[in-house]
Amino acid sequence: MTKDFEYVAKLANKFRNEGKKVQIYFEDKKVKAQFKYADKLQIPYTVVIGEDEVNSNTYTIKNMETGEQETVSI
Repeated sequence: MTKDFEYVAKLANKFRNEGKKVQIYFEDKKVKAQFKYADKLQIPYTVVIGEDEVNSNTYTIKNMETGEQETVSI
C-alpha cells in the first residue's frame, strides 16, 4: 500500500465515522476528469489529495457548485 493510499483511506474513514458518505476515485485520470465524474453524480463536495496535501497533513475541499476551495488541516 502506498503512502498516498494510506492517507486517503485514513481520511475517508474519518469522514465516514462522522456520518459522511465517501467515495474514493481509484482511476488514474486527470483531475478535470475526476471533477467531471463528481459533477455527473451531483456530488456537492470533493476532496483533493495530492503530494502537497500528504506532505503537509492537509486536504483541499472543493464546493462543486461555487468552485470555492479551502485547504484544511487534519
